[in-house]
Order: sequence, then structure tokens, then C-alpha cells
Amino acid sequence: MTTKEICATSFDGLLEKRGVNRRDFLKLCAGVATALGLSQTAVPRIAEALEEKVIGATSGALAPALWLELASCTGCTESLAQVDTPDIATIVLELISLNYAETLSAGAGHSLEAAKEETIQAGGYLLFIEGALMEGWNGDALRIADERGIDIVEHAASNAVAIICAGSCAVDGGWQAAYPNPGGAIGIQAYLQKAKDAGRIEYEIPPIVNVPLCPANPEHLVAVLVDYLLLGTLPALNQFNMPSLIFDQTIHDNCPRRGHFENGEFVYRFGSEEEAKGYCLYAVGCKGPETKSNCPIVRWNRGSAWCVESGAPCAGCATANPTRQGFNWVDLNTPFLHHLKNIGIGGLRFEPAFIAFAVAGVVVVALAIHGFGMKKTGRTKGGADFELERSWDREHPDQALGSAEAARAAAAVMGVAVPEDIEVEAEAEEAEALAEAVEVAEAIEVAEAPTSIVEDETTEEGGGN
Repeated sequence: MTTKEICATSFDGLLEKRGVNRRDFLKLCAGVATALGLSQTAVPRIAEALEEKVIGATSGALAPALWLELASCTGCTESLAQVDTPDIATIVLELISLNYAETLSAGAGHSLEAAKEETIQAGGYLLFIEGALMEGWNGDALRIADERGIDIVEHAASNAVAIICAGSCAVDGGWQAAYPNPGGAIGIQAYLQKAKDAGRIEYEIPPIVNVPLCPANPEHLVAVLVDYLLLGTLPALNQFNMPSLIFDQTIHDNCPRRGHFENGEFVYRFGSEEEAKGYCLYAVGCKGPETKSNCPIVRWNRGSAWCVESGAPCAGCATANPTRQGFNWVDLNTPFLHHLKNIGIGGLRFEPAFIAFAVAGVVVVALAIHGFGMKKTGRTKGGADFELERSWDREHPDQALGSAEAARAAAAVMGVAVPEDIEVEAEAEEAEALAEAVEVAEAIEVAEAPTSIVEDETTEEGGGN
């Protein structure tokens, strides 16, 4: 049955054609209410929502949406399920028609895939993507319903009004792309641009909103969704296609422990008195000063707490660059509980301490070799003879420092005239300086000579007193 035939058919008629009566449909709605944690009073609302917005319809109060699950841990879906402003039931029943989501859907198999295809053909839907794409093994590193993940994304993006990348894995590969990335994980924006440049897709890439963090904060996702549904436009984005209001200020700016940072009060060891006092966690690896997100304001778990408030240093999971692959927040910020982060050199990853020890080792070895060489040549015994004149000057008298030729060459460069008798003048000055040095030396020698003893001139004949 085509989409037009579905839209032209009454809902009850559609159920009947599929072998489902009204009573069974209401039982299904009751099951949905139970799965969402709602009371049975919500069953009529669920039934009404399903009747007014049928899969594949082009009109209705609810905005169609698809949620693709790629290479991920489903943590972003779990995070969204904990939102309460509004809660997940309100989102599904009153804001969007979530026509496809593997994690939240029943095991419907082919029927679910058919629902996704009908939604894509109808167009006008929001495309949520969780998880990274996998390019490894010609795209076979990730297959869903016997299709390559890269083909699924290329097809799903073709008719979407906007793409919302939920979580760091979808933004730039996240954990999946961490070194050495054997599966070839890549973020959605980078992949679609690569496919566009290679000519694999001909349509214009829909607007992309990147919402990093691991997992994505549900408040951030709802904020983007509500912004679009109420205002009909996407939020203001920064250079990384992230909502500016959320990701343009560092965690450090709003951290409740910042006062301790300013006072130089840090936690250096977990379990210490400083930790019990709630001192700043920067010394034990907190990446808050360089990570941009409003986590201290929005918080997590329905506003109850967030990482630093719970005693854990920020791991910097909001750091992402969707235009560059490799060395993302996982590689960049590890080890998480150390102040110094890893350094990447090509495909290699080093800890700063390792590099420091390696450089120190090279210096020690070089000094040891130099010492052995000095000993072998005998320069450590009594010292080497002092050169009164540099050997290079002896071999190149015309270019030696202070020679007339060198003076003339330097003067020529500076445009200064040099008298032809410069050699005579130089010799006269040298002789005069030598004479002065001799006079000074003789004066010093005379001054330091021992004083002679003067004998008493009185003789015995003079009759001394």
C-alpha cells in the first residue's frame, strides 16, 4: 500500500486491513502506556495521538522523526529517556511522531523497517542520529537489517529537514573513533561532506546540529527540538554547528568549585582532606577549564547533580571537532585522572612524562658518550692546550677576526670607506697597547717587591744611647 493510499484510508479501516481490531489496538496502547511508565488514564491520549498521526502521513500535529542507532552504547537514548522537561512520554505523544527507533521500538522486524522507508519517502522529518558511522571493511563494519550503515545514513539524510547528531560518537566518532580506530569510525558531518565531495550523494546536505557529550544531555536535545518545533528554525550555531547558547562557554566559567581554583586550593589525592572539603579537581585531571558546555547550569539526572558535583573531574567529553577526524576527546583527554594530557605525533600517542623521560635519557646518553670520548683522547688528563689563536684564523688569515681584509669586507657592506693603511694603523695600535701592558706589568712588579731592611747608621764610635 502506498503512502497516499494509507493517508486516504480511515484509521479503523487501516487496522482492519492489517488484521487488527479496535480492541486489540487499545490493548496495544495500554502496553505502550505501561512501557512509558504512565497510568492507564493515558491510553486514550496514546490512541488519539496514533490516530491523528499515522506513519507516512504528510499532515498532522506531530512532527515526524527518525532515530538511527549506529555504532554506540545506546547511552544517548537512555539519557533522553530520563528527561523531564518535558518527559519522554510528552515528547513522543505531543511533540513528535517517533516513527523509527531501534532501541525504543518493539521487535517488529520488517514492519519497523517499512515504517522507516515510508517516512523517508514522505519527507519533512527530523533525523536524529546516535553513534558513529563505520567505514571499515568497505562499510561492512556496521550493518543493520542487512544494509551497510553508510548506505542507511546516506538514504535517510536525503529527505530530512534537519539532522541532529546526538552525542559525541555521532559528532566526531567519539569512543568508537578512539586510537587505533580499527573499524574506521567517523562522525556524521564529516562523512556526509566526504560523500558529497566524492559524488556519492547529489542532494544538498540538510542542516546539521551537533550536540556532543557522552552521553548527550537530554536537556540539550529537547532544547534543540523545542526550538525547532516552536520557532520553526534551528538554534544559533557556532563554527562547529553546535548550539552557541550551550557550547560557547567553558565549564570552568560556571563551576561551583572555581573559588577554590582562584585560591589555589586543589585536590591532589582522592580520599584526602582536600577532597572532603570540595577543593578544585584540576590537579587530578579535571578538563573543565578547556571544555565548553553548560553542564554546571543544566546538570544531569533531572537536575540533581553533574560530574564535578558528584566528585569526579570533568573528562572533557564535550570537546569535539566534527570537521576533523582522529585525536578526539577520548584520545585528547586521556589519562583522565592526570593533569597532563596525551600528545599526538602522527599516529602515535605519548604521555608528556614519557616524552620528558625520553628526552632526559637522550641527554644522559649523549653526555656519557661525550665523557668517554674525552677520556679516550686524553683531554681529561691535565687539560688540553689553550689555543692562543684559533686554528681557523691561522688557516684563513685574510678572513680572520680583526684582519684588515675582514674590516674592509664589513665596511663595504655598510658603505663605509676604509683607509688603505689600515694595516699600519692596526699594527701601531697593537704596538702601543703592548707597550702599555708592559709598563703596567713592570709597575706591578715593583710595587710587589719586598722592602729592604735599613740598618741603623749609628756606630759604636758614635756612642749609641
